[in-house]
Amino acid sequence: MKVILTCLIMVMAIGSAPAQMTEGVITYNRKTDWVSIMAKLPYVSSEEADRARLTWGNNSDNKGQNYDLFLKDNKSLYTYKEEDETSERGWSWKKDEYFIYRDYKDKTLKDNKEELGVLFLVEDKIPRTKWKIHTEIKEVAGYLCMKAETKDTIKGQTIHAWFTDAIPSSAGPEGYGGLPGIILEIDINDGDAVITATEVNLETPVEKLPIPKKWKGKKVDTVEMDKKIKDFIAESVEGRRNPYWRIRY
Repeated sequence: MKVILTCLIMVMAIGSAPAQMTEGVITYNRKTDWVSIMAKLPYVSSEEADRARLTWGNNSDNKGQNYDLFLKDNKSLYTYKEEDETSERGWSWKKDEYFIYRDYKDKTLKDNKEELGVLFLVEDKIPRTKWKIHTEIKEVAGYLCMKAETKDTIKGQTIHAWFTDAIPSSAGPEGYGGLPGIILEIDINDGDAVITATEVNLETPVEKLPIPKKWKGKKVDTVEMDKKIKDFIAESVEGRRNPYWRIRY
């Protein structure tokens, strides 16, 4: 009964999620199961999916990619974590541009990201996400979190978020947000991609957000960006190609 009551209170708070009050850095790890993603494409047969699993194995040895979410002054910036990316074989690779910026006071976003082989600068108002709160709870990074669900109608994905009201912020990784507490984990399509907080540092003040000195890229709004992604997925599936080699899953 207590859990249900808590859920009802949180649902009522969705429409007026708290302004971001927290300052600090949260580190996330993103793991992507490419075999599972490929197996769910409509043109892939069960035999092809089984062969891929035998060839590539499971996702247990996937170390993932680390990101930092910086929080300060009712704003957030999510980007790659600065660390040595040199592999065990001694080589490194260049990351795509990826900066996800939110101003919660002005309710605006600015995303600098590479999709379809093009660097885009997406500028718009923060869209309102329709979340459904569930009764499940679990611990993430030492915080008790509740489960919420939404749909990505552009990519046909079910998104589950685990958020905690112990950290007063409506932010989250990869631009997800709008819940009455910060999001510490995102699960896309039952494990196809999972972004989990591994470290929460709210003790050390953030001097300033590491915003790019100069924003670059082709300027679009969210509607135009969504249309490009949706059209590309449809064309790729029709041509029996995996669209997620060129767009973020």
